[in-house]
Amino acid sequence: MSAPSLPPPLVVRGRLLRDSRAWFTEGAQLRRAARHARRCVECRRVLPDRRTPYCSRRCQWSFRGRFFWDAARSFVLFRDRYTCQICRRRYRARSLEVDHIVEVARGGASLDYLNLQTVCRRCHRAKTRAFLRTSREERTGWTALLGTEVENGTRSEWGAGWFPA
Repeated sequence: MSAPSLPPPLVVRGRLLRDSRAWFTEGAQLRRAARHARRCVECRRVLPDRRTPYCSRRCQWSFRGRFFWDAARSFVLFRDRYTCQICRRRYRARSLEVDHIVEVARGGASLDYLNLQTVCRRCHRAKTRAFLRTSREERTGWTALLGTEVENGTRSEWGAGWFPA
């Protein structure tokens, strides 16, 4: 009997939204080791019991945010206290977005908290417009990110019908 296959990372339009494969492999090993050592998997504080590998909800969301975009978004909004980091105004969560400080197209990490910030929609649009106005030579293109030649928006080994529309 073969081992069950793990789900692939969820990538939508080039953005990593969920890395389930790492959650089930690396994340599971880290959680198991933390329970065994009686230490929080995120901050390494002593745990009162072995029921959970987290000492608090903050550590739980912080750890899960390395693997899932929705957890990363919730953690960054909470960390920044629902305040736009550009205009410094507070908003409700539905009016805020989580933005990459260094764009993924320029080589920024997709699920790294140090590269994420809370911004309002107006500031996010302005920042995105400024990024798109920069010349193509300044931006790292798809070819450099993928490491292969990209023709007409698709990788050559994907073929014409790689995207199930």
